[in-house]
Amino acid sequence: MAPQQKALFLTSKLGKYELTERHIPTPGKGQLLIKTQSTALNPIDWKVQKLGWFIEEYPAMLGTDIAGTVEEIGEGVTGFAKGDRVYVFRWWI
Repeated sequence: MAPQQKALFLTSKLGKYELTERHIPTPGKGQLLIKTQSTALNPIDWKVQKLGWFIEEYPAMLGTDIAGTVEEIGEGVTGFAKGDRVYVFRWWI
């Protein structure tokens, strides 16, 4: 069985948040896997939930500010090492 993690998902457009289990992904080419220590839901996140802005595919994992440590490094990534402490502002992918 693949390793699991807890994640907060918006279940549907204008829907509710749900805490659920999901597999821990493996980073692809040009990607990092970050072990999240802290994340934030910001004003854009409640607007996505209440007004249906931006997101078209559900379930969706929101939260744009992330702080943690590099757990794995994908092919072709330079400038990072496992254990580096990082802060990320991300857009939904």
